[in-house]
Amino acid sequence: MNWLHNLKLAARALRARPSFFATATATLALGVCALAAIFSVYDGVLLKPLPYARAERIVAVSRVQPPVDGAPVSRPVFQEWRDGSTKAFAAFGGYQQASMNLTGAGSAERLAGANVTPGFWQVFGAPLALGRAFGDDEENRNEKVVVLSDALWRDRFGAAADVIGRDILLDGASFRVIGVAQPSFRYPGDAQFWTPTFLPASTQPRGGNYLSMVARLRDGMQAGAAKQMLDGVAAWEGKNWPDNNGNLSARVVPLQDVVFGRLRQPLTMLLIASALVLLIACANLANLMLARGQQRERELALRRALGAGREGLVHAVLAEAAIICAIGATLGLLAAGPAVHALLALAPKLLPTQSTPGIDWRVAGAALVAAVATLLLAGLAPAWRASRVDPADALRGGGRDLGGSRAQGRLRRALVAVELAIALTLLGGSALLLESLRHLGAVDAGVRSEGVLTARVALDLPTQAPGEDMLAWLTRVQKTNGPRIDALIAQVAALPGVASAGLVDALPISGGGGGNGSVIVPGHDIPDDQNLAEFRFVSPDYFKTLGIPLRDGRVFDTHDGREGFGPDVLVNQAFVDRFLGGKGAVGQQVGAIDGELRTIVGVVGDARQYGLEEAARPEIYLPARVTWSSDLTLVIKANGDAAALAQPLRRTLAQFAPDMPVLAVRTMEQATRLTTAMRRFNLILMGAFAGVALALAAIGLYGVISGSVGQRRRELGVRQALGATRGDVHKLMLGAGLRMVAPGLALGLLGALALGKLIAAQLYGVGSADPFALGTVAILLLLVALAACAIPTLRAARIPPMEALRDE
Repeated sequence: MNWLHNLKLAARALRARPSFFATATATLALGVCALAAIFSVYDGVLLKPLPYARAERIVAVSRVQPPVDGAPVSRPVFQEWRDGSTKAFAAFGGYQQASMNLTGAGSAERLAGANVTPGFWQVFGAPLALGRAFGDDEENRNEKVVVLSDALWRDRFGAAADVIGRDILLDGASFRVIGVAQPSFRYPGDAQFWTPTFLPASTQPRGGNYLSMVARLRDGMQAGAAKQMLDGVAAWEGKNWPDNNGNLSARVVPLQDVVFGRLRQPLTMLLIASALVLLIACANLANLMLARGQQRERELALRRALGAGREGLVHAVLAEAAIICAIGATLGLLAAGPAVHALLALAPKLLPTQSTPGIDWRVAGAALVAAVATLLLAGLAPAWRASRVDPADALRGGGRDLGGSRAQGRLRRALVAVELAIALTLLGGSALLLESLRHLGAVDAGVRSEGVLTARVALDLPTQAPGEDMLAWLTRVQKTNGPRIDALIAQVAALPGVASAGLVDALPISGGGGGNGSVIVPGHDIPDDQNLAEFRFVSPDYFKTLGIPLRDGRVFDTHDGREGFGPDVLVNQAFVDRFLGGKGAVGQQVGAIDGELRTIVGVVGDARQYGLEEAARPEIYLPARVTWSSDLTLVIKANGDAAALAQPLRRTLAQFAPDMPVLAVRTMEQATRLTTAMRRFNLILMGAFAGVALALAAIGLYGVISGSVGQRRRELGVRQALGATRGDVHKLMLGAGLRMVAPGLALGLLGALALGKLIAAQLYGVGSADPFALGTVAILLLLVALAACAIPTLRAARIPPMEALRDE
């Protein structure tokens, strides 16, 4: 009952001071909103289990074979690992990510999916909403069946229940629909379909690594023990097939780490930043409550004189803090919902589809914990001060000049110093991220992106028949697609406004690559752990279109690639530097892809492939006509505005091949910006948190200096009456402000150094303790702090001495 009475009195008191109440609740709501919004994303990505049956037991299994670390395996290795680890795994599946064109039911659409073994469905507990998954029967009989994703079923087939049993066209071949996956099942990636691998009929050699693996651990089995079992199988393989499986071992990690691992560090950084914003809000609220306590000293003294105990006074002060915390936390939680939607809109492609950020009981619980912590941090000090009020002294009005108020002032100044330190910490992190992004922007990607338009196209490939020899299939692909590729480039190059046009299987800087494999250079001893090179398929004008310079020799012409892979290849400068000592490449021979020796006829400049931050890898170029990839990218150099070519290009491609999907029509500059999307997302949020922190710290500093001016009004009047000038008053009050700013700067720089080490992996071209970045933000904070001090200081200097003395 006493608490209820205190809450009623506190509510009445707060209504009488609406500005104080609004400021306090808004400050807390801002901090809770920031923390709840980021925590909802952190929770949805890193804490919630994947939406699969017994997801905590599902692991990803991969190959470790230096220099390869965490890669697919070949068909024989997959079968040997699966069969040799039945004591460790209750289910073991393989998959190969695939893309296919869906035609014959509306406009052509490029689908991303996977070819999977029957064990794949067992690993995930057969997550089907309609129909069934395929098993060993379909796999062994090479039946063309398909399971559709829930999204594809709804978007393309109108959620029709009779889709089961229908035949659909994928890459021109007929597949029978036998199942629809549950809405929550989307693996690998954002798969839209799943077809069999036809593994028993596969002719892939032991050295052809293309199968990724997932498995479900048996109850009681740990990932480390399962790895040891697989390593035993790998050691046996290495003894029997040293050329392909030498130095082979396994990696076994939780699937959650594979899906979300790259997001752990940036999300942890943002969660820490949001927690620091809440801490500043707590410090600001504590300062407001302390100032409020000073205003209530006479009231509390009177209540003490009338018999109220210390416990009652503590409850009275805590009641106000409790109301502010409850309303502030509620408002912050309500605002967090739209904030989460804004975050997801800001980064629509950065979060995996398996993540489910949202405001739920877990986020509400986090907000409740934050509110209780705020109540304790912001309310206990004022409440403790209230319990120590001396009734006689407070009623005489002496409290302002006694040690109690001086101690209270020291506490308020300490809180402001903490706010400034946190603000500088966040500003330092933002400055480091900004410098990193600036350095990335200055990186020479090896291509000239100005005036270049890009577009992905998806060609139908002849379906490889189960058991068909790989070389025979490649020959069919080259005979079918070679002339189509020539005609496609010719059509695009003939468009008005096109200076040149080229084609590549993997666009530079995109982060995606084609195939890779070991290379042999006669006369050069290359260590086994350093002999990997990337394969690229390009058209003759590709290099001219992207401004990649020819260093030596020649580029491809229209005759290259007309008879299979042909005798000639190009390499990049990184290849020459690693394998040929940096010179003398033209005329040398290299063995790659099928083991045949081919002659290097040209050397081109390096183009960064896997983002701006990663140096170019050794590359071997082959003619585009011989590619086995169905996903290709057009690059078009415009005479004028590249974006203006987008619509003419779409029309031309629609006329050229109505059933050929066209995707991602964008300028090269836009494609490059996509590679830094996560960095810019982190920078925007960190900068926003730093801006809020700086504003709150400035408000806190202003409030303390302003309150100090009010408390010292009589003293300032006396000083001026005794001859002090306005300059003296300025120095006095600015000195008081700087005594808060100096420790805040020192602690903030230490915090910025610690945060810099935390985010070091996200930095490029800048150290975690970069003096320019940290020095700049320290100066910025000092200027803002001086501005916050200057306003009340100017007001103090204008107080007429007699007016100040009359007030007393």
